[in-house]
Amino acid sequence: MHGYLTDKADVYSFGVVALEIVSGKNNTIRRQNEDALLLLDWTNQLKEEGNLMELVDKRLGSDFNKEEAMVMINVALLCTNVTQTLRPAMSSVVSMLEGRSVVHEVVSESRDVFDEKMEAMRLYCKEIQEHSSISMEVPWTASSASAADLYPVHSSYLEERN
Repeated sequence: MHGYLTDKADVYSFGVVALEIVSGKNNTIRRQNEDALLLLDWTNQLKEEGNLMELVDKRLGSDFNKEEAMVMINVALLCTNVTQTLRPAMSSVVSMLEGRSVVHEVVSESRDVFDEKMEAMRLYCKEIQEHSSISMEVPWTASSASAADLYPVHSSYLEERN
């Protein structure tokens, strides 16, 4: 998460998308009168409480395969491990989702290290969101300016350029 695109960053992104699919929610959950909650934070909280099935999209009711949902959630948790080196390769992710290999247990770090890394990731995501919302708020206008528009018509620069 230091601005470098790597295969492990792609695996992390896949994990976030997998959580969005399972939950039917965006990565950032907006709550009234509170800060936004990141989907991954909520997932980790549910994991600690032993309630991962609460993550599954409520619109499904009971019309889904609980085992497959748990496989998807656990694979997503592996993919979003805060420690980059503990994330699986994408080929392993595919094997786990296809049922050709076992979904390994998520390796947990000490709570202090985990909290420190998660806070750094939250700040990074918040910075990215603020930057993108600032750039989105600036009015955009099209322009057809050319180099000739930047200099007076009788400028010696234009004559010497040719």
